[in-house]
Amino acid sequence: MTWLVKSGGHGYSKTLNTVQNAVMINMERFKYAYMQSDNTLTVGSGATIHDITVPMYEAGREISELMCDEQRRTDRIDFLLAIGACPCVGAMGVMLGGSVGRLQGKHGMASDAIRKVRLALFNGTIIEASKDANPELFWGIRGAGQNFGVVIEATLETYPQTNGGEFYNADMIFTGENLDSIIDAMNSLYPVDENLALLIFYVINPTTLAVSAIMDNPLVAINIVYSGPEEEGKRYTERFSPFSISLNESIIPWVDLNSKSGGGAVLAKCIPGQSHNQYDSITKVVDKATFHELFDSYGSFVAEHPVLMNSTVILEIFAQQAISAYPLDFSAFPHRGSLDTLVEIEMAYTDQSIAAVADDWARGWRDRLSSPAVSGYDRMIIYQNYGHGDEPISALYGYEQWRHERLTGLKRTYDPLGQFNRYHAIPDTLEGWN
Repeated sequence: MTWLVKSGGHGYSKTLNTVQNAVMINMERFKYAYMQSDNTLTVGSGATIHDITVPMYEAGREISELMCDEQRRTDRIDFLLAIGACPCVGAMGVMLGGSVGRLQGKHGMASDAIRKVRLALFNGTIIEASKDANPELFWGIRGAGQNFGVVIEATLETYPQTNGGEFYNADMIFTGENLDSIIDAMNSLYPVDENLALLIFYVINPTTLAVSAIMDNPLVAINIVYSGPEEEGKRYTERFSPFSISLNESIIPWVDLNSKSGGGAVLAKCIPGQSHNQYDSITKVVDKATFHELFDSYGSFVAEHPVLMNSTVILEIFAQQAISAYPLDFSAFPHRGSLDTLVEIEMAYTDQSIAAVADDWARGWRDRLSSPAVSGYDRMIIYQNYGHGDEPISALYGYEQWRHERLTGLKRTYDPLGQFNRYHAIPDTLEGWN
């Protein structure tokens, strides 16, 4: 028997295409999130990021990354949790894979904040995993958690809020002629201030797609969020604004970041009816020549295939301090110290006849960006939650032999029949690692 657990219902990995004759376990009855008296958060595995945001906000708590869901204002808040993902996505799946986000430089990833989980094993046994109960499994859950059973709920730590919950936000638009200056400004930010987060989008202006020269299409959109004082955030905006054709600055409560920052651009990922095909890479810095060529290639490709006009290239630049402060063996998450620039190439379309062409283009650029000459790393590194599913499994879980031994040992112990093998499955033999 093969089991596939459904939380939010999102997933990019092509490994999901291998699911046949399986039983899907829909966790919609576990769609809950509530605060405890000790300021921890208990999350059911059916909850989305949006679902966990509201009770935390109302209780005086907060999470880090809110990129694509509708939020509502309540009272002022005093605490926060660092977590990252589109809030329409299931929260549990995101957290089990790591979860990057805007406040990770201050508090680490959401998986770092997990204090315990309850899960059902392949034989129906319900167990708890924490630093005190089944600690080896607890290690593996945080970074590879979809491999060992059905996680029912998790309890997470939260943290005191930064800057009273008021975040400085700046949204800017640029034409391609200033791309080199933009990249220079981006590279000047490393190592990134722990309060700073940037999202950079290559986007198409659909109103000019058919009539303008390619030099007018695409555009670059940049969103800057700063969790510290406004005047400090403005200093980062000033590195880019002289080149922008538009600038909108505002102060946004943390809970409204997703719906208001970046013009709500990432909300497009939550619009039903589109197919999304994503490839991911991680680079140390932004290589000017390569990313300029990617920009030109993206514009030409979408101009040739207008049905892909909702496709985009996204760069996520977040701080690393709190993630890197944990030892490399703190959890199964393998990429501490190697998350400088996450690059997402996302093809979005409704016409399935374009799928193969879009896949070829995106995969080719993923492979190029992941090459040592461009990425700055000696081997491909992929953030598992963004993985396409065709990468070497070690690119997702780490190349160290000791990691392979621990993860394979856990797989053999907790999933001996391979019933949870349909999403980036850990090999059940050491020979299966590549």
